Amino acid sequence: MEARSRTTKAQIALCLGLTANTTGQSFLLVVLPPLGRRLGFSDIETGAILSISALLLMVSAPAWGYLSERIGRRPVLLTALAGAAIAAALFGAIVHLRLAGVLGAVLTLGLFMSVRAGQSLASSGIMPASQAYMADITTPTQRAGAMGVLGAAIGLGTILGAALAWQVAPTNPDWAFAIVSVLALVAFACVHLWATEPARAPRTTPIDAHLPLARIWPLLLITLVSISAYSILQQVTALRLQDALGFTMEESISLGGAALMATATAMIAVQACAIRLLRWEPMRLLAVGAVIAVSSMMICSLVVSYIEIFGSLVMLGIGLGLMLPGNLASLSLWTGPAAQGKAAGFNVVAQGAAQAIGPLAGAMLHRVSPQVPFLAATILLTIACAVAIFTWRSAMQPHETLAPRCS
Repeated sequence: MEARSRTTKAQIALCLGLTANTTGQSFLLVVLPPLGRRLGFSDIETGAILSISALLLMVSAPAWGYLSERIGRRPVLLTALAGAAIAAALFGAIVHLRLAGVLGAVLTLGLFMSVRAGQSLASSGIMPASQAYMADITTPTQRAGAMGVLGAAIGLGTILGAALAWQVAPTNPDWAFAIVSVLALVAFACVHLWATEPARAPRTTPIDAHLPLARIWPLLLITLVSISAYSILQQVTALRLQDALGFTMEESISLGGAALMATATAMIAVQACAIRLLRWEPMRLLAVGAVIAVSSMMICSLVVSYIEIFGSLVMLGIGLGLMLPGNLASLSLWTGPAAQGKAAGFNVVAQGAAQAIGPLAGAMLHRVSPQVPFLAATILLTIACAVAIFTWRSAMQPHETLAPRCS
C-alpha cells in the first residue's frame, strides 16, 4: 500500500512537471507570433527564435537521456524544471522592459534568442526523463495507459498555455510569463518531495543497453512528421485569423488561443478517459488516431470560417489524443528495459527537429498564403498515417522482425 502511494505521488509529480513545462512552451508558441510583431520582430525572426531553440533541444535531449541512465531520472527532472522557471521569469522581464521603451528591438531580439536557447538546453531533459521514469514504474500491460497519462499532462499544459495567451497575454504578457515561472517552481518542489529515484532494470549484457534503431525508426519518423504538423498549426493559427479572416492582433491571439485550447482539451479527454475505456493495443491506437488526424487536417486546410477551423482542430485533438500515446507506448515496448532513457532521448530529438521545422516552415509558407501551411500539415500527417498503418500491419504478421518486444 505504501509502495503504491509512493508510485502515485511520483506519477503526480511527473505530470505536474510536464504540465508546467508544456504550459510555458505552448504559451510561447501561441503568443510569440503576434506578440513578436508588437515587440518589433518580423515573422521570420519570430520563427527563427523558435526553430533555432528547437535545434538546440535536438542536440541536448540525447545527452539528457544518456545522463538519466547514468545519474538518475530525478536530477535530470529537477535541472529541467529549474531551467524552465528561470527562463520564463527572464522572458517576462524582457517583455516588460521592451513595452516600457527601455530596450530596443534589436537588443530585445538578441535577449529573446539567448534566453530561449538556454531554456531549450536546460529543459530538454524533462521529456526523456519523464518517459523513462514512467517506463521504470509500470508494467508492459500498463504502458499505453501510463503514456496516455503523460500525454494528458502535456495536453493540460497546452490548454493552460493557450488559456494564458487567450485571457492574460493580450493585455499583460509579462504577467503571463510570471505565472509560467511560478508553475515551474511548484512542479520543481513536487518532484523534489515526491519523486524518489525509481529502480531500473540492470544491464545484464552490453546488448541490452543498445538502442534498437532498426526496430523503432518508423515510430521516430511518426513523431517527427506529426509534431511538425502540429508545430506549424501553433505557429500560424493566430496569423491565419489575423491575415485571412481580418481579426485584430488581440482578437487573433484570443481566438487562436481558444481554438488551440479546445484542441488540447479534446486530446486530454481522449488520453485520460477514452484510452483506458477502449483498452486497445498501442499500435491500433496509433493507426486509428492517425486516420482521424489526417482527415481533420484536410478539412481544416479547406474551410473558410473561424467556427469551421475551430471544429476541425477539435477533431484533430481527438486523433492526436489516440495517436501520440499509442506511438509512445509502442516505442517504449519495442525498445527493451535497459535503454528507455536513450529511446526517450532520441524521441525528443525527433520532437526537436519537428519543432525546428514547424515554426519556420509555417512562417515562410504563410507568406505564400494563409492556407498553404495547413495544406503542408495535411501532407505531413498523411505520411504519419501511412507509416502507422504499414507498421501496424507489419507487427501483426507472424515472425515479423518488427514484432514488439515487451520490457
